[in-house]
Amino acid sequence: MRTLQQLIGTLFVGSVCAIACSSGPGGSPQAQGTGGSGGIPDDIGTGAGNVFEVGSGGPVEPPPCEVCEDFPAAPVLDDSGTPPPANAPELFGDPASGAPGGPCLAEPEIGALFPNNWLRPRFRWTAPQGQDLFEIRVHADREKNDLVVYTTNREWKMPKAMWENLAAHVRNEPITLTIRSVSTSAPGAPLMGTSGPITIAPAPAGGSMVYWAAIGEGPADAWLEGFGVGEEGVVNALKVEQVQQGGRRTENGGLRDQGAVKCIGCHTSTPDGESVIFTDHWPWGLAIASVQKDTVGEVPPYVTPGGSEAMAQAWLGAPKMSQAHFSPGDRIVVTSYGRDRGTVWDGGSYSTMPNARLAWFDLESPVPTYPLDANPNLVQQEMAAAEGTAYGFIAREGDTRGALMPDWSHDGDTLVYVSTDAGKDGRIAAGAGDLYTVPYNNRQGGAATPLQGAAEPAFNEYYPAFSPDDQLVAFNRTPGPGEMYYNPASDIHVIPSTGGAATRLAANDPPACLGVSSPGIHNSWPRWSPETTTVDGKTYYWVIFSSSRDGYTLQKDSNKKASQLYVTGVVVEGTTVRTYPSIYLWNQTTGTSNHTPAWDVFKIPPAPVPL
Repeated sequence: MRTLQQLIGTLFVGSVCAIACSSGPGGSPQAQGTGGSGGIPDDIGTGAGNVFEVGSGGPVEPPPCEVCEDFPAAPVLDDSGTPPPANAPELFGDPASGAPGGPCLAEPEIGALFPNNWLRPRFRWTAPQGQDLFEIRVHADREKNDLVVYTTNREWKMPKAMWENLAAHVRNEPITLTIRSVSTSAPGAPLMGTSGPITIAPAPAGGSMVYWAAIGEGPADAWLEGFGVGEEGVVNALKVEQVQQGGRRTENGGLRDQGAVKCIGCHTSTPDGESVIFTDHWPWGLAIASVQKDTVGEVPPYVTPGGSEAMAQAWLGAPKMSQAHFSPGDRIVVTSYGRDRGTVWDGGSYSTMPNARLAWFDLESPVPTYPLDANPNLVQQEMAAAEGTAYGFIAREGDTRGALMPDWSHDGDTLVYVSTDAGKDGRIAAGAGDLYTVPYNNRQGGAATPLQGAAEPAFNEYYPAFSPDDQLVAFNRTPGPGEMYYNPASDIHVIPSTGGAATRLAANDPPACLGVSSPGIHNSWPRWSPETTTVDGKTYYWVIFSSSRDGYTLQKDSNKKASQLYVTGVVVEGTTVRTYPSIYLWNQTTGTSNHTPAWDVFKIPPAPVPL
């Protein structure tokens, strides 16, 4: 395992498709990290200098200012809707005045920690009936002026250049947000709403996020979308019709739907960020496709027909790769393998697979003896003969239950997986589940060990993910035994990868004033940013996850909840783990249910800037 100071430079709603499924001047200390820099406009305040390049993930020392002028001296009157009255400041009076019961600030969440190269914040709130004029006040001790905004809308975005200047100058210092409201039809004392601090970290987040977006539960109702850190739009990363890989099989080995991929399910990045590997539709084989601009959908050149054929076997689960095993002669995928009654298709159905095994697949395995459209019986024979070369099994000594949803350490030495009796369709259904680790050991495996603190009898623990330095594991936890697949009671925890006390993330809980709480909001599927930054002995991590807390529903079925994506910070100092409230990604599409995010150095095209 790597130490916290080492950096890694590289790195379901329940649809029938999506189965198996991050001190210098200005208060900013010197940081260890990776990345580059780029200029930003000097159009607000005293100037921004070089801060970051979108998606680069690299900190750059900001220009100093002991007294900064990033906020204007005069109030901002937001004219994007009904213009606020010219006497708005007089209606609010003393900034400290106000009776309780004012607006509830949903974004940004009080207490949140922002990467210093993040998407500019959106302010969004709910308000008591009749309140139609709002004051936003942003205060930082280093700033000469407070930012004061008057608006009649229920949301407002900080100008991009203003945010970039602020993020360059005010790091690791509290920035206090306050929102108040009045009624223009019945003027009176203002109502005081949410007030409290947020913080900009002395650390960036890097890479790009590619996630599963769905509008319904049909095979064609889901695709992959993505964006880079700091981008304000999203891009379609991969659609079913773009996937060129063939060889899709029935459970008996014959071609299905002319071998074409039918849907995109749980996915992971190839370590070079150029492609994704994902679960296809029933009976749940795997496929691989490029997400690069000029080669979207193409099969990477290193994938042989033998590798493709092995991946097309039925009853596989969510895949995973490791940078340590992604080079010529060693391109391995690890996943679960559901056929526990033999290695060939025998006509039986294994949709329920409590005894699924961990399996490895060689993407460069030899070409099969028989053509891919051969007689199914010959294909069965070919796959049986290919065990040990095209694919094989990872021993888990001491664990007699099934194995699903593995994640692979970045150093390539260790697998963490769900030991469970609840395997179904390559995913986890109802039953018991605990996290176990097993050595990879050059495909041979070894002794399987419960992960102390994440194998508790009273809980189910699942969907594990190694941090980029392999020091932590994030995972879902629900009361157990019971249902695990898209369980509204799930919360997200982190734990040392060697075991210990699990820490529940503060990001599980929305602002209390919204009246929504966890458990009950599907906090799920945590994934880490592809790099860490250490500053003054503190290591900064970022986690993305999905949650249904905002009340969205599926575009094609308003009776079903839809999830959205959130990011949160995790900071480790010595043995202390500190977590923070969440940041909503307001650039994502609200008309889709967004799940299973993968955060890596994806080489997807830049997201278009929304109009």
